[in-house]
Amino acid sequence: MLVCPEPLGHGQPAGIGIRFLEIARVLRNDGHEVTILSPDAGTIDGVRGAHISNETFAAISDASDLAVVQGHVANAFFAVGKAIPTVVDLYDPYIIENLHYYSERGAEVFQHDHFTLMNSLMRGDYFLCASEAQRLFYLGLMLAAGRLNPMLFEADPRLESLIGIAPFGVQPTVDVRPRHSHDILFGGIYDWYDPIAAIEAVALVRESFPDATLTFTHHPNPGITPQGKLGEAMQHARSKSYGFVRFEPWAAYDARAEFFERFAIALLTFPRSIETDLSMRTRVYDYLWCGLPIVTSSAPVTDELLARYDAGIVTADFAEAIGGLFRDRARYEGMVSGSQRFVREHQWERTLEPLRAFARKPYIEKTKDAFASRPAITERPPSILDRLKRRLRA
Repeated sequence: MLVCPEPLGHGQPAGIGIRFLEIARVLRNDGHEVTILSPDAGTIDGVRGAHISNETFAAISDASDLAVVQGHVANAFFAVGKAIPTVVDLYDPYIIENLHYYSERGAEVFQHDHFTLMNSLMRGDYFLCASEAQRLFYLGLMLAAGRLNPMLFEADPRLESLIGIAPFGVQPTVDVRPRHSHDILFGGIYDWYDPIAAIEAVALVRESFPDATLTFTHHPNPGITPQGKLGEAMQHARSKSYGFVRFEPWAAYDARAEFFERFAIALLTFPRSIETDLSMRTRVYDYLWCGLPIVTSSAPVTDELLARYDAGIVTADFAEAIGGLFRDRARYEGMVSGSQRFVREHQWERTLEPLRAFARKPYIEKTKDAFASRPAITERPPSILDRLKRRLRA
């Protein structure tokens, strides 16, 4: 059973939704019977879909040999589901991402995130992350929680039976057609990005390429994803009368290749923080999949990928980098070729191999209660002041 916290039925999944749909496909193709639970019971061919509820958690876990969970919905699963071997997917470091929401939403978000993460670390049997940096980050938390302990270390000094690296993946290579536009794609705006820097960079690009445009997309799940920076970007574009800035709907997953064909370059701008040190940008994988060279701020995992495949530029001078790629067609085409080498080496079947191996022989981790530090996982309910602040913001 797969427990996805995001809706899937609308056909416009974001990062977590995409990951769970691809997990479902890979496990289905491996011969497993798969049920995916989500808020709207969305699914794919050959996989049963069900709504998230206490009743489905209990019934489906009772009939399953393995669960894969992610995020806050894991709390309810652990509370009412049967104790079966459980994989906790930690590829999205939500507790770090959501630090950005303190000024807007107060301490409640962090308290809930902290409870959720610690509860998942205590209850899970096997964990997935997206990079070596994430692996060390989570191992440090597991040491504090007692999950990295001498009994486990003695049997498995590398802790490979506890946590595996399973980064994002991509679908098979698409036919990348020649692009000659000057249109630039940013995509969805999260509150840890800097869309104003992107807008002003493209304004400078237009001095040499007056037909250049910049496109942002609206998030498909705004109810669960704060949209503060999106509002700032829209206001900034209006105040400057920047008609070249566009805000469009999120592309449907099955139609995104056609959507991406409109653009020549993908742009990402954000300040450096602990979030950039740990996160793996879902869109980076998607943009490389469709052959878009990437111009981006520095983030260690992205930097390494783009350098290894010569598929983009890491810079603080976004306008210069974009203009340079528009002028240097040979360098541009070289980056397109690099992106396709990346695609061949990052198919979902390959990136999800740690999960596939666990699914072939699932187990309950025998030492997880031996050194557990359970007092760390208490959650304070929101105060009257917290609830009042939230209501006023709404």
